[in-house]
Amino acid sequence: MRIEKSPQTVFTVLADGTAVLLNLETLFYYELNRTGAVLWQEIEANSSPTVERLVSTVCDRFDVKEEGARPAIMAFVSRLAEFKMVRIV
Repeated sequence: MRIEKSPQTVFTVLADGTAVLLNLETLFYYELNRTGAVLWQEIEANSSPTVERLVSTVCDRFDVKEEGARPAIMAFVSRLAEFKMVRIV
């Protein structure tokens, strides 16, 4: 499963390491914690990253186990797709 960023989504990092997403088409605003910001940066930096790549990034960066990270990342990606900020292919 690959994740494609919507070209209508704008990302802004805030001073505390959190971030916000804004879909310019739907005008939906989504606030990201630090982990979400790291995930979004990975989505932006790579052309259609896989969920496995996102899991690996979080596990390496935050020293968490895959079995704990995977369900949270799947929920995060699903939420972004629901708000039309990404497309799952």
